Amino acid sequence: MEEVNILAEEKPKSITLSDGKEYKLPPIDMTTLANIEKTMGFGLGRLQNKLENETMTTMRSLIYALLKEEQPSLDIDKVGHLITLKEMSSISTTISEIMALT
Repeated sequence: MEEVNILAEEKPKSITLSDGKEYKLPPIDMTTLANIEKTMGFGLGRLQNKLENETMTTMRSLIYALLKEEQPSLDIDKVGHLITLKEMSSISTTISEIMALT
C-alpha cells in the first residue's frame, strides 16, 4: 500500500480560457476556501445546491473566486467573457477535481 503524505503541498492546476492564455488556479487550503465563500457570498455547504439550481452564475462565481487569488486584476464579467461553451467541459472537470466535487 502506498503511503500518502497528507502534509505534502498541493500543486496548483491551470485552465486555458478562450483568450488562449493559461490561468493558474491556487492550491486549495483553508484561506482559499474562506476567500471563495466571501467572494461568492455563500458557504461552501450550499455549493452543490447552487450548482444544480443556478449553474452558470455559480460556476462563473466559483471560477472567478479561484482565478482572483492569482489574477487580482480580473473582474467577474471579464472572467465570464473568457469562458465559452468550448471551455466548459475541461474547466468543469478541473474545478471538480480541485474542489473534490466528484
